Amino acid sequence: MCLFKNFFKKLFCCDLKKTIIFFFIILLIPAVFTGSNLIGLEKHLYGQSLEEELENVKKERQETKQKIEEAKKQEASELKEVKAVETELLASLSQLDDLNDRMSKAKSAIDQSTIKMVLQEQELKKIEGELDQKFAVLNTRVASIYKNGSTNILEILLKADDFIEFVSRIKLMNLLASQDAEILKEIKDKRAANLNIKKIILDLRDMQKQKKAEIEKLVSDAEKKQREIENIYDEKSSILARTRANKNALLALEKEFEIKEAEITRILESYKYGNAPGEKFLWPVAGYLKSGFGYRVHPIFGYRRFHSGVDLVAPSGTLVKAADGGDVIQAGYDGGYGYSVVIYHGGGFATWYAHLSRILVSVGQRVERGQVVGLVGATGWATGPHLHFEVRINGVAQNPLGFLQ
Repeated sequence: MCLFKNFFKKLFCCDLKKTIIFFFIILLIPAVFTGSNLIGLEKHLYGQSLEEELENVKKERQETKQKIEEAKKQEASELKEVKAVETELLASLSQLDDLNDRMSKAKSAIDQSTIKMVLQEQELKKIEGELDQKFAVLNTRVASIYKNGSTNILEILLKADDFIEFVSRIKLMNLLASQDAEILKEIKDKRAANLNIKKIILDLRDMQKQKKAEIEKLVSDAEKKQREIENIYDEKSSILARTRANKNALLALEKEFEIKEAEITRILESYKYGNAPGEKFLWPVAGYLKSGFGYRVHPIFGYRRFHSGVDLVAPSGTLVKAADGGDVIQAGYDGGYGYSVVIYHGGGFATWYAHLSRILVSVGQRVERGQVVGLVGATGWATGPHLHFEVRINGVAQNPLGFLQ
């Protein structure tokens, strides 16, 4: 009280002109901050916040564009790597196909050699049988000669009736001896040839088996290399897919910023003609603002997500009123919004009232400005009793604070 006395004492000690001016200013202040002037001030202050939000949106959009360009460069680089590995993989597959073809031919050659060897062995057995027969005849004759000795031969010659028969018997004996020698040589040569043929066939088959083993080693190495390339290809393809997904998410985010930028710009343009959205709707509930419009960390899911309205906290059962007159176009349970009401006001404007504990209107009903449409609740995805309130123009979510009185 003493402070006020000192203040007025000093004031009246000044000249009369300054005192009159002071009281004039005091009387003028209420006029300046009431009526349309107060609304203009609200528009000015709100316009400033929107301009700040617009700048933030432009900044975030520009940062997102830069991230998109970086993602595109990364995508191009990773795509190049994937293409290179893909080319290497195709070459590996071609090499493996060639080796498998060589393997098939090697197996076929071994099979042919086996068949040839079996047939040759059958032929050799037949020849051996014939040789055994000839050798048996020769062996019988030699055994007879050895048993009877030279006496038997002489006896055969002396039994000739005349000289001519004697000579003929000598020639016959020589012929038999010559034939026996030829048979013996034939047996020896054919058996040696048979052994040589067997050796050639066996060597050929061994060589083919060795070649097949070498090809099998090459096939095994090629298959191992192919698996390694496939793993690299899968890994790089997976990285590329993640990069593309990130790029697409950034593109979607940039589009949202573009839409948001256009919306804020449109609202700011409306201020030039005195059409401030704050003159249109009533506050739907008596509560306090807990969460605003725009991106935020979702209270339930825990990640950054766009909040398409505002959350107004009030006790459960608090009356929820229509922000303006209109037609109820939705009234019922709507997933994460819980029990909700949507009112269409005309001109593309609609308001949304979500997480209600009870709905007091029905679809098709006409409601008046300030009419109770429901009660505050926590249905759907909600952490506690509050009203989620949205304003949409032609289906596009707007910041409700720009439309509330």
